[in-house]
Amino acid sequence: MATRLTIRDLADPRVFVCTTFGLGLVPKMPGTVTSAVTVVVWWFFLSDLRGFAQLGIVVASLPLAYLCTRSLMVKYSVNDDSAITIDEILGQLVALVAIPKNFWMVLIAFAGFRLLDIAKPDPVGWAERRFRGAHGVLADDIVAGLVVVAVLHYVLLFVEPATT
Repeated sequence: MATRLTIRDLADPRVFVCTTFGLGLVPKMPGTVTSAVTVVVWWFFLSDLRGFAQLGIVVASLPLAYLCTRSLMVKYSVNDDSAITIDEILGQLVALVAIPKNFWMVLIAFAGFRLLDIAKPDPVGWAERRFRGAHGVLADDIVAGLVVVAVLHYVLLFVEPATT
């Protein structure tokens, strides 16, 4: 039977990282809380970086997130424990890549990502079903972020110019 991560487990660096410094252990909506904090961090520290730099941060973080999640899942016999929120960070950052620092765009990126991550329509649901273990934990959030950022950039390219 799988165990559940607890606050006592935060002494383990893997738990500390994979639960986003303990945010994943909040009792209600840990994924949403982590996504909201990610948006705030993006707004103040990453939004002024070029899109390729933002994407580079995500890509560079993937191996750490994967190895940390895989190791934690084995040691603690957990699957996709709701306390593991490192995947929300990466998915939310993908959803924010190279969008304007505009309150409404950021709010749509946040809400769209959370909606897709919770409801899991295809292709998000497909990614979750297709991949197992740490791959599966990360894949559905990355795909949700990709869907959101693709829609937002489509709007920026094709819809917004028509309104000027």
